[in-house]
Amino acid sequence: MSPEIKWWFLHGLLPTLVVLSFVGTIAYMFAAAVVHGYLKEHYHDALPQRVDVFMSDYEAAGGFIAGTWYAYRTGAYKRIESRFWRSFFIGTQMLGGISLLSVVALCASFLFWPR
Repeated sequence: MSPEIKWWFLHGLLPTLVVLSFVGTIAYMFAAAVVHGYLKEHYHDALPQRVDVFMSDYEAAGGFIAGTWYAYRTGAYKRIESRFWRSFFIGTQMLGGISLLSVVALCASFLFWPR
């Protein structure tokens, strides 16, 4: 591997992936909680039925993330009448996808780093 590529990776790509992974995941968790609260208040039937888990509070265990993905997979988010909330929902899902890709790229960069 050439020194220019190694420098670009260590000083450019790696810090970008770390920041995108960390900040993106935190921002996604916050946005998913906000979207889940809106769906729970206005479109409660768009969310999955309550799942019995070992904890007493489903949302505390991260169930709000599963609930937003469920609404996306089933297409129930398309019933949201407010353009702002529908756009916020789609933006939240895009943020989750970008965060997921950043984490996967970060892990893959260490797997395929030459020795």
